[in-house]
Amino acid sequence: MRLLWTAALIVLNACFSAPASVSEPPGYLEKDFAELTGLFAGRWDNDRHVFFAEDAGLAAESVAPRQHIRILPADAADGAASFLAERSVEGEPDRRLIHTFAINAEGETIEHRMAVPTEDGVARPVEDCVFDWRRIGAQFVGRSFGEGCAAVFPRAQGDGPLAVSLTLSETEFWVASNRGGLTNEARFRRARVFECWTSILRGAAHGDSGEGSNDWQFQTGVALHDQGGVATLVTDEAEPRTIRLKLRDVDWPYGTNRPSLVLYVHEGGTERAVSYAWAEGGAERIGINLRWIQASCTHAPDRALGDL
Repeated sequence: MRLLWTAALIVLNACFSAPASVSEPPGYLEKDFAELTGLFAGRWDNDRHVFFAEDAGLAAESVAPRQHIRILPADAADGAASFLAERSVEGEPDRRLIHTFAINAEGETIEHRMAVPTEDGVARPVEDCVFDWRRIGAQFVGRSFGEGCAAVFPRAQGDGPLAVSLTLSETEFWVASNRGGLTNEARFRRARVFECWTSILRGAAHGDSGEGSNDWQFQTGVALHDQGGVATLVTDEAEPRTIRLKLRDVDWPYGTNRPSLVLYVHEGGTERAVSYAWAEGGAERIGINLRWIQASCTHAPDRALGDL
């Protein structure tokens, strides 16, 4: 599959190489290009937007479903930058998109085009959907008004022309599509990957003190991300138990609560956590000890783009 994606990127870059220009791009545009494309790769998740939507007073129809995007750097033609984005949406098939950026010196913008990699290794361009990116303050904003963008951003269901805007900063990536005054939005946050060790006391249940028993199931290398990421643990007992760890770097979109990094423990398929621990928002490490389970999770930037 990776070879097919590589072939698709080669075809895409042949189609979407940097636009011809009548002059060299200004220095500020070259700097903006480097910073924009440097921010694009990573993991992005809209867990906070979805989880707090009702409490924040947001209309349900304006909030896109929960989704996670992993954006990987890819080979590109000279003067361009390409990325392979893998998007998982709750209740929908996973999707992959190729994103290519290039400087348009004549228009003094950064052009952004997309294509769909196919099984036969040929990239299918998303026609009539070109974003023009510009820096606005400490962030970048890309806008497109092409009707072809509906193939990638179909959730705006009103009447009239489609307008799509993308806003990117170091920690936020907001995607909004609008048609006829109706907007659908996904507010992604950059997700950090954590690696954990866990220890589960065999034969113990939640609330047990663990006194007199030392039969632990120990595991290392457990990975999850801090935007609602989940790691599932299954015990090796005669009747296996399923325990889920969830990690959320909470930054409330309303009120005055201080940001917190929270580690939740769930048993089986229940949504209500049996317990949780918290640390300062943005913390590099968090742990919990409930006597029957122990876990310690540490930020692992070297695993940021790896499989989870």
